[in-house]
Amino acid sequence: MITEDALLAKLHARTACLINFADHRFILDASGALVWPRHDMVVFSDLHFEKGSFLSQFANPLPRFDTAKTITNMQNVLQEYNPKQVICLGDSLHDGNALSRMNNRDLSDINDLVRGVNAWFWVLGNHDPEMPDAILGQSSEYYEIDNILWVHEPENLTRFANATAQVIGHFHPKLSVKKARHRMTGKCFVSTENILLMPAFGQYTGGLWVEDEAIQSLLQDPYQTHLLFNNKLYSTGIKA
Repeated sequence: MITEDALLAKLHARTACLINFADHRFILDASGALVWPRHDMVVFSDLHFEKGSFLSQFANPLPRFDTAKTITNMQNVLQEYNPKQVICLGDSLHDGNALSRMNNRDLSDINDLVRGVNAWFWVLGNHDPEMPDAILGQSSEYYEIDNILWVHEPENLTRFANATAQVIGHFHPKLSVKKARHRMTGKCFVSTENILLMPAFGQYTGGLWVEDEAIQSLLQDPYQTHLLFNNKLYSTGIKA
């Protein structure tokens, strides 16, 4: 895991921040990754590998390099934090045929990432209800670690004996705020006492405004946002 000196440098540079969530300490990284030092773990969400090649089937002019760029961004995070475990919170593949369009180099690089840690967990999402055998790692609808449920879409916690909080992908939250007369817009983390929404990590992932009813109805409790903008993090005050 990242050294104390390296973490302090990131905190000072505002490329990471610390939060308390569900009685645990987490690192939010300006890349959009979540780090759980207690379990030597890095978490990504909504990678959407091969979204570019999917859209290009419908005459969309997006270049088809999104998977390679997302993998490079993941490599940079893993090199910096050197975790033993990784969780990906669903929609890692953009669609059921993504693997058939993925080039061999990208597939090899993904599997190299998986081999580089002790354990790699793929949470299944609505875009990828199953992971192909060609991609290494373990997959499941959810993972429960300590008192936290790790899911793609929100769950009713009464179904789970020990979970008191959940970390969720799926929503791709984004935010626009004005600071010092400058407008900043980007992806964001959103946290309440028992819910943490992850930003989408994939290169071609859009977003849903935090103010959207779909997100607001889920939050209910007072919440805090952590905006990703120009490779830095900006945490807002708690909103009731």
